[in-house]
Amino acid sequence: DNTSLEIYPTQLSDEGEYKCRIVVWDNTGNSTEPSVPISKEARMMLKVNVPPEKVEITHLTSGRNLSLRCKSEGAKPPADILWTKTSPDGVETEIPDLSKTREIEPAGELYDTAEQIFYQLQENEMIAKISCVVRHHNTNTTIYKNITFVSPAIQNALKVTIQRFAEPVLYSSIENQDGQDNKAGLVKISADPGFKVPYNTSVTLKASAPGIFPEPRYLWWVGDQTGIAGRELHIDNLEEDKSYYVLAENPLGRVVLEVPVHITTSDYSQWNDSSRDGDAMVTDTTEGLDTGA
Repeated sequence: DNTSLEIYPTQLSDEGEYKCRIVVWDNTGNSTEPSVPISKEARMMLKVNVPPEKVEITHLTSGRNLSLRCKSEGAKPPADILWTKTSPDGVETEIPDLSKTREIEPAGELYDTAEQIFYQLQENEMIAKISCVVRHHNTNTTIYKNITFVSPAIQNALKVTIQRFAEPVLYSSIENQDGQDNKAGLVKISADPGFKVPYNTSVTLKASAPGIFPEPRYLWWVGDQTGIAGRELHIDNLEEDKSYYVLAENPLGRVVLEVPVHITTSDYSQWNDSSRDGDAMVTDTTEGLDTGA
């Protein structure tokens, strides 16, 4: 009898109390007496649930220590957040609620939920896939945001054919005092005494980031050795050509640079004096070496 009310599409403004009222005119079977209105009504409270509109994850790393933050925006009621880790063979396990902080902030009629955890990777973890799982039970909604951490040892195992593993990461630039804008905003590498040095020379590699904010953190490594944090890497008594790698990262992005250091003079201690009559002729090739970045 067309007594139903349909609301579509549902909006937040539709939330509230609804009332259905029925009126019946009854004269108790006597047509000579006036009819009497009889009314009944029913009430129902309609609550409108809204799934999360946006989910984002950010992170900071320092060696094996991770600081992860996941934020769910625009949900009603507030969404729940949990963290999981997936092993290389595909087994997903929940990360315990250790060192976790949660914030729920109203955004108009909706709510934003943010949760931050601190996690330490194990020494034998070469690859770690960590997921922020946002669940909104009222709308049966589940959203995954994943981030994968790869050990520098594995990154170094890849064959490097270009200077950088990926496109340069552009950071925010500042205007120098001379008015020239530092548009590059990339990590700079220098070497003391240079990138080409005689055999058995000690070298100090230095990383800097002019115009980058926030200031990046640096991690150096070579081969499968444990990474060394800091701006500088000191190399004692270099005996062969070798490539070193530095990871620079801040909350805006990351970049990995390959830093090759070359030997320009042979190890004369390995020469055999009987291989040639007379004195060995040694040519000084150390002049004019490129010691710039």
